[in-house]
Amino acid sequence: MNESQIKGNRGHYGWRNRIKLLKLAYRNLFRNKRRSFFALLIAVSGCTALCIAIGYYRFSIYSLQELTIRNGFGGAGGSAHVQIMDRRMLEEQEDHALEFGMDSIERLETLISQDKEVAYVLPRIEFGGLISNGETSLPFKGYGIRVPEEMRLLAGMSEINPRLKLGEQLAPLNTNRQGIILGKGLAKALHAKTGDMLMMYGTNTEGAINGIDVELLGIMSTGVSETDRYYLLTRNENAEKLLNSHKTSILALMFKNREHLEDKIRRLRSFLETDSAGAKTVLLPWYQNAAFYLSIRDIFNIIFSFMGAIILVIVLLSCWNIMNMTTMERIREIGTLRAMGLSRRQINSIFVLEAFLIGLFGAIIGMALQWILARIITALHIIMPPVPGMSRPYTLQVYGMTLLHPLVASGIIAAITLSGLSSMMIIKRYTIVESLDHS
Repeated sequence: MNESQIKGNRGHYGWRNRIKLLKLAYRNLFRNKRRSFFALLIAVSGCTALCIAIGYYRFSIYSLQELTIRNGFGGAGGSAHVQIMDRRMLEEQEDHALEFGMDSIERLETLISQDKEVAYVLPRIEFGGLISNGETSLPFKGYGIRVPEEMRLLAGMSEINPRLKLGEQLAPLNTNRQGIILGKGLAKALHAKTGDMLMMYGTNTEGAINGIDVELLGIMSTGVSETDRYYLLTRNENAEKLLNSHKTSILALMFKNREHLEDKIRRLRSFLETDSAGAKTVLLPWYQNAAFYLSIRDIFNIIFSFMGAIILVIVLLSCWNIMNMTTMERIREIGTLRAMGLSRRQINSIFVLEAFLIGLFGAIIGMALQWILARIITALHIIMPPVPGMSRPYTLQVYGMTLLHPLVASGIIAAITLSGLSSMMIIKRYTIVESLDHS
């Protein structure tokens, strides 16, 4: 028999021995059903708790992303997937309204439309001034918008929270009337109600004061109480009339989805660079202008990582204690196995495989249980308090399956398998004779 055949036979018998040890470990689980049940209960509880937490974490992060993209936190509207603006807006301060505004919007939109991944474009005009009811004048920060696209952007929030019908708040502007929508705080300070006629003042692009009569078409909440005190929305045509300009501050755009966002932005930039007007612009992905989202995300990462580590340690220590007790109760069995010719390593492998099987079964049951609980929690439509800085509550949801869930299950299996190593230290303490005499 040559050397390769000898190695092949060793490998064959090695696998057979491992399978036998695995079968023996499986049978041992049913020898002490009560102890195995409690170990399994720890594994299921740990896996379920961690998976529920991860499901809530992923929902929260995704919701904050969509809130940033579709609604925003500062009143300027959602950032959309990408914002296009003049390069100077990032480097300098405007001396007058729309100094760095973009001309030739129609030409830019034609270039953008060449990209089949673009769903729609949202031109926005940012401006400021005073709003007056004839007796009281208060400062405002206003935004000129193209209403149908902005309604479509906000309507996407209902996919996360069916209770939210944010797009409907803009419906009053979707008319040809020269009107505005005010934030709740600003409308309250002016003692204004829907249908009132107001005067809107502002400085145009030449630096002159201009004013137009507007009708209060609606009152809305942005979700941020502070923003509601100075918030004003109107159609782009009214903003252009007040500012005496056809420039646009920002072009926000939405792709059909967020997959491969960097590649889509790179391709869009190549389209814009073919035109002189487009070459002067800069593209900002949504996450580059999302300080609030990034701060909340970092806090969540720390909280959930710390909580997950604590749960894994508790699972490990609890199962470590159970495996210690199991090993001490089976000292005579260990002595018998050693007398039959099994090595310490093989015997310890049995205990490790027992722990592995407990972890595996616990992870499987825990994943199934958390999926059921996640569906129940989501179906209950539990109302949660607003996130910091917001005034609008939201409906609790827990994702039943994400890419992180298999990682959590693997962590539980690894932690419980490690607890099986506790038997190694006990087995080393006893000789065969001492093991057989142990009572």
